[in-house]
Amino acid sequence: MKKYVGALAVSGALMASSSAYAHDVTTVVNTGSDSGGFMAVLTMIGEKINHNFVQAGNPVIANTHFDNNNVLTMWSTEWPGDKSLPAVVMDKDTIVAVQAYETILCSRTYNSVEEMAGQTINLATWGDSPAVTKFVDTLGSDNGITFNVVPYGGSGDTVRGYLGKDADTIFTTQTKQAKVEVDGTCFAFSATGDLDFAFVDVILSVNAEEHAVKQYRQTVEALVETEAWQTAFDGTLTQVVNADNAEAIVNKVNVAVELNTQ
Repeated sequence: MKKYVGALAVSGALMASSSAYAHDVTTVVNTGSDSGGFMAVLTMIGEKINHNFVQAGNPVIANTHFDNNNVLTMWSTEWPGDKSLPAVVMDKDTIVAVQAYETILCSRTYNSVEEMAGQTINLATWGDSPAVTKFVDTLGSDNGITFNVVPYGGSGDTVRGYLGKDADTIFTTQTKQAKVEVDGTCFAFSATGDLDFAFVDVILSVNAEEHAVKQYRQTVEALVETEAWQTAFDGTLTQVVNADNAEAIVNKVNVAVELNTQ
């Protein structure tokens, strides 16, 4: 439970970030559904800034609103790989934050990637994700491993299959680590740079002034410390861009885009 002192500090930061440019109006554009994760993120941010809201529902309609000044939206790293969809700039100047499901590689048989070299390994992971397939193929070829994918539709199913001994190794989200380590060891993590794959969505500014981007970042930075945000987005890691991590975050976005590009 957050201490009252911490809560007051967060509240003060939110008030400061929302009042500094109270005369500016942001156009918040939701590229997702009216009840999904993008909606939840943008709604919580919108409560702290002066804004107009647009429920676009998809990136094509969203793009028709990007001529406005000071646009805030969310963008999937799956979209740049589809050339039929609008292109947006995602760099250190436009990215507000990234929201990622970090991934892990674990096994009941092996304790490192190096130990798996030269082996053929049954790997429990997603079976319907081209990006995951591309990542697994690259990981295998780079390390002399032959992965035989045992496919599942979601992270929960990957864990059930692994614990049911359909596979001796698993690639899944870090939210499942505690369950996986009931029968095995997790030894490679995207959060620490061992694995170049995470499911990444981008909180993005479009056609925004520098001070507006700064306000968005300050707002999200304060929000991620709140119990409401942590409860709503349990299992994700939200990283706000700053001078120290900008290069790493842009690299994470670029890697995710590359993996999603066919």
